[in-house]
Amino acid sequence: MQAVVLLGQHPALLPLAPSDGALLPVGGYPTIELTLRWLESAVSEIYVVTAGQADALTAYLQRAGWAGPARRGAAVHVVVAPGCTTEGEALRFVEQKDVIKSDFVLLSGSLLGNADLRPAMAAHLARRAADRQAIMTLLLHGGTLPPGEPGDCCLTVLDPLNQQLLRLEQGARTGSGGATLGTHIMGERNSVVVRLGVRLANIYICAPEVLVLLSDNFDYQSLTGDLVPGVLSEQELGSTLFVHELARGYVERISTASAYSGVVEDVVGRWAYPWVPDNSGDPQDLCRFNRGVYVDGTAAVASGARLSKGSMVGRGSIVEAGACLERSIVGAECHIGRGVALQGSCLHSGVRVDDNCRVSSTVLAEQVVVRSHARVETGVILAKRVVVDTAHCVPAGMHVSLAQHRTGSSVASDDELEWQEADDAQLAAAEAAAAALAAGGIPEAALNFDEHAVGPFGAGYAWAAAGSDSVGAQLPLLAGNQSPGSECDSEAEEFTKEVLGAEEPGLEEQSQGADQFNREVAETFLRCVKERISHDNAVIELNGLKIAEDRTFADCARYIFTTMLSLCLPAGPATRPEYRSLFPEGKVDPSSKEGCMELLRRINAQLRAWKALMQRFLRNSDDQVELLLTFEEYCEEEGDFSSGENGSVFAPLFPQVVKLCYDQDLLSEEAILDWAHEKEHAGEEDRRFVDMCADLLAWLEDAEEESSEEEDSE
Repeated sequence: MQAVVLLGQHPALLPLAPSDGALLPVGGYPTIELTLRWLESAVSEIYVVTAGQADALTAYLQRAGWAGPARRGAAVHVVVAPGCTTEGEALRFVEQKDVIKSDFVLLSGSLLGNADLRPAMAAHLARRAADRQAIMTLLLHGGTLPPGEPGDCCLTVLDPLNQQLLRLEQGARTGSGGATLGTHIMGERNSVVVRLGVRLANIYICAPEVLVLLSDNFDYQSLTGDLVPGVLSEQELGSTLFVHELARGYVERISTASAYSGVVEDVVGRWAYPWVPDNSGDPQDLCRFNRGVYVDGTAAVASGARLSKGSMVGRGSIVEAGACLERSIVGAECHIGRGVALQGSCLHSGVRVDDNCRVSSTVLAEQVVVRSHARVETGVILAKRVVVDTAHCVPAGMHVSLAQHRTGSSVASDDELEWQEADDAQLAAAEAAAAALAAGGIPEAALNFDEHAVGPFGAGYAWAAAGSDSVGAQLPLLAGNQSPGSECDSEAEEFTKEVLGAEEPGLEEQSQGADQFNREVAETFLRCVKERISHDNAVIELNGLKIAEDRTFADCARYIFTTMLSLCLPAGPATRPEYRSLFPEGKVDPSSKEGCMELLRRINAQLRAWKALMQRFLRNSDDQVELLLTFEEYCEEEGDFSSGENGSVFAPLFPQVVKLCYDQDLLSEEAILDWAHEKEHAGEEDRRFVDMCADLLAWLEDAEEESSEEEDSE
């Protein structure tokens, strides 16, 4: 099957980048690179359609090996569609080129994902084989959007028997009000399914007839705004549309600066795995992930610098002593000076931030220079080569570029046209002046840069004042829940010891690290349960955490086990909303016989479901003894489990749970007896659980003796 990627036009990305966003860096890679990697396993040929910046895109694809004689994977072609500003125009241009010969996957916009598209493609082809009128399958995913961003949320009305789409309304969110459905929508059906708040994935699996419909109807500009309603209203008699929900996986589109910052956060947070910075597939790539931080092997990070979880330092970058990065991304060949505080920010390659600057929730494009003691407030976008003067404060929400922003146009796409057709002489003069100012010199030609935006000796023109359309709080995920005035020390965490070469952590820091690892394993395991991830893939994700945090297999096993036990009780107040459905609602009374039996049934069900995963992390008898010691801590709510996880509920059932683990081959006879022997000379309180298991231990010892006698007789 073929694929068509419509890069589209998103003026909301200006002046950060050309509005198709294809070459915006995400986790060290251009967006288009990750899109192509995602698609190549599902299709054999990909057409990338762009209205501008084709030279830069083509050059990158050739350098990366996607195009040309040394191409890799699927064949990739760039189709330049000049002047095409809508989906309809771009697809009509593709149809004129006569390159689509069969059903194809259509991606609208710069999308990044890891969801498996092949089941949806197979379902579409099966429907087409039975009914040639089934011309399109729209893909949905059930993720939620932040409040105030309606995005691609929609209302759908479906035939429950075959998932045929009967009605689609965009911008419909849960709680946004009701919808009126005419009785005609029922037809001869006994029922329909109405869903509110689902999201379009902006992925469509199309028959070639879709291109014909667009060519025959020049008023069709948008797929979901024009073509889909047209088909559903029977303007095109006989054609049918269907939906396929992506139950698992990640899919997001970069159409605004806010969406871009969210995708960067997701990639660095490993939600888009395997598309993560340390998994390029290149054996010479030196990027390493350790304790939540990515640092390239060629980067130089001073021992006095601090990086919190969710931060990244790219190839060849320098971070000097006293600098503090909180959930911030530093691209390749950047220089971060002494005492700099980066908070929730994304820096592209070649950025220089001089000593004692403060940068909060911003995006700095390539080769931006922020001179010493300057402040860049929340939500600012600084485009390529902008210079901020010493001690200047860039106001919150401002967009700054070396290209002047012309106003007064009445056509919505004029911003993009002006970006592409900027006065070359003006831009060259601005870049020359910026280079001189960045070096501390005086430009040969005096330019009237916007002093309010960049300071008296800065370089740049303001594009937008702060407001509803500005970047505002563009980096809500990278910035976390910090207040605008919070200082760098508020969340700075211990930086990777292997990188800094610092002294060993104290007991308090070790405890914090254990708590963090416990939470990460628990959340990863819950996500595996929720998304029904296979044991093999779950092992890959959990093993990645183990390596990143320099932990043992037993450490993983102990926290997987306690999370399994927690799934036998109602969700606690700290449980994240998306995982609450995994927990039972009904409480059990462990003091009653019925309650004990119900709890044991729940535990046994968890052990049966996940024993294969647990066995991968319980490598030997010592690991199993460690699991028993962990179970003791959990039941006593001590050590790593002293924060009130209701482990004491399981204390009366300790011997029964151990026996269940033995029956499920998670604990061996040898491990249980070794655990008991370790406690032989312990005090009475420390022997509490060993004494509770007296009958089980006696039974195991008898079985061991009988086995030895049988071996001797033989």
